[in-house]
Amino acid sequence: MKKFLPFIIFIIAFAAVLAGQVGYKMFFAEHPAVKYNNEYQGYENLFLHASYKDVQGRPVEMTKISSPVVIYNFWASWCIPCLSEMPSMIELKNKFQPDQITIIAINTDEDDHMNAIQKTMKKINMKDEFIVVPDKAAKIVIDFKISAIPVTIVFNRGKVVEFSNGPMDFSSVEFVEKIKEWIKN
Repeated sequence: MKKFLPFIIFIIAFAAVLAGQVGYKMFFAEHPAVKYNNEYQGYENLFLHASYKDVQGRPVEMTKISSPVVIYNFWASWCIPCLSEMPSMIELKNKFQPDQITIIAINTDEDDHMNAIQKTMKKINMKDEFIVVPDKAAKIVIDFKISAIPVTIVFNRGKVVEFSNGPMDFSSVEFVEKIKEWIKN
């Protein structure tokens, strides 16, 4: 029995490490967003404390935005699905009053980002429908743990009500109706 004791200790230690890893994954590492009391509280905490600069260098502070619905859309000028959803975002924004919905378009271009943003805005005829925030250093992307774009996060009064990983049709009847309900509540 003494000669098998090291082997038995090794098996017990291995089983304990394996059980610890499985337990951690089951209880703590379920979602790429940081989880607290609800699935998206990490996003909500970031939203409440957010302060950015738009393409003109003006400060954008979430605490000063009065619209009940705020949409974060992560995009890049080279991303075909991102560009394909932009016209429907413009259409959505134009269906509502300025104080009802705010769209924060977070650009993730790295190279010559300001030129890429300007070209894209001109190409899709974007005027002032969105607040465009350049994220050249990827700080916002890292904070929100975004691994692929487009990603859209919809906040209603600071709470996440919709999350989409992939392109959306923002002008669809269903989505417009959701926006109307969120504005009311």
